[in-house]
Amino acid sequence: MDVIRELVAERMQQEIPPVVERDPIMEEPPSPQRFNRVQIITGMRRCGKTFYLFQVMAGLLRSGVPRDRMLYFDFSDDRLPQERDGFRAIDAVLDEYWRQVPRARTEGAYLFLDEVQDCPSWQSSCRRVAENERVTLCVTGSSSKVSSEEIATNFRGRSHTHEMLPLSFAEYLRFHQDALPDAADACVGHVQTDAASPRERTALEGLFDRYLVTGGFPGIQRDSAPTRIEVLQGYVRDVVARDVADRLSRPSIPLANQMALLILRNTSCEMSVNGIMQTLKDAGNTIGWERTSQMAQLFRQAYLYFEVFEYSRELLPGTGNPPKLYAIDPGLALAVSRASQEDVGKRLETAVYLELRRRLAGTRTDSITSYTEPGARGRKVDFLVGEAYAGEGQPSQPYELLQVSVSIESQRTRRREVESLDAAMQRTRLPHGSIVTLREEQDIDTENGTVSVVPAWKWFLKRP
Repeated sequence: MDVIRELVAERMQQEIPPVVERDPIMEEPPSPQRFNRVQIITGMRRCGKTFYLFQVMAGLLRSGVPRDRMLYFDFSDDRLPQERDGFRAIDAVLDEYWRQVPRARTEGAYLFLDEVQDCPSWQSSCRRVAENERVTLCVTGSSSKVSSEEIATNFRGRSHTHEMLPLSFAEYLRFHQDALPDAADACVGHVQTDAASPRERTALEGLFDRYLVTGGFPGIQRDSAPTRIEVLQGYVRDVVARDVADRLSRPSIPLANQMALLILRNTSCEMSVNGIMQTLKDAGNTIGWERTSQMAQLFRQAYLYFEVFEYSRELLPGTGNPPKLYAIDPGLALAVSRASQEDVGKRLETAVYLELRRRLAGTRTDSITSYTEPGARGRKVDFLVGEAYAGEGQPSQPYELLQVSVSIESQRTRRREVESLDAAMQRTRLPHGSIVTLREEQDIDTENGTVSVVPAWKWFLKRP
């Protein structure tokens, strides 16, 4: 097919574009072999999956892998024929690649297949290629069609899924190196944050403030505020139309859009499916619990938001308070919020949750939970994080108590946050807790240990 031949030739002739380095979310790809695990990178649309593939390809090129042994192909290309009458896009593209580079088939190739969810047969094609060809296969996907449930069903343990989130604060600084003092590079390395000069500290505080406004989607980092807001709102509409409404038996884009805005505007808030349903009903919509639950699941599978449940030793989570909802990005939450909303505290807490999620990738279910003190007072701690047991030969992830507050200058706020942590420290027998704030820094001794107050920029850069 001429169009396939032209598209493959075009991709092979293109140079790997320059990238701003992202933190690795997967190990170095293994050498091409049959039965290699399929590496699957998932995440919300526009969070940087494509350029992460380019980053991996550039690393392989530097290590000596010839360019013609690497194929990158974007299956969202509108020039690609639709799958019908026995035509399978992935099979056709790879057959053409083998024709153009025969030695890649016999000696091994690295295949980078982007946005594969646009191909209905992607699971069976990828599984067959991984089992029968000498390849290392990396694919990306952005919707519920690439959900963990579908991957588990179709790959039967022969895949490894990696989650890509928008930019962390450290990655954000790499995109904005021009705004840093010349000597601040050491502070971006996660190690020497205590050595920051007053000038560097001021610059990093200002950049973190901007991070909470701009967020971490790579494509909007250089945009003006009006353009950024319009583009981010477009990202939400894209998720609604392509990842949610398309998968409903009775699609309703206006209703799905209302739900998306409701969830994003309530980032860092407790909200159950019943709460979402009732709010939509109060706005004049006709919707039941099952449909609300289905749509909420589709939004989670499309990575629009996450849920955090109460710490519990029970088999099923969520038997107490409703889960807290966290948007995929603080800048996205701000872009769709009402003009009267400020909510710096909610966006700070959202950013902290996302950073915890990055740090705890690969740990067990519910390694990030909230904590409520048993009893009448019910004092709350935003996050109880870590792993009681990480596995033989694995580094342990000890539990940690973490509060998030814009400021604790107010005596009332200070007392509430410190007492909540101290009560949780007593209950959990942990000797230490932390409060992430925008500016303040100090250690506070309590009856049960020490509470460290840490400025956000330092907490985000000084990784454990």
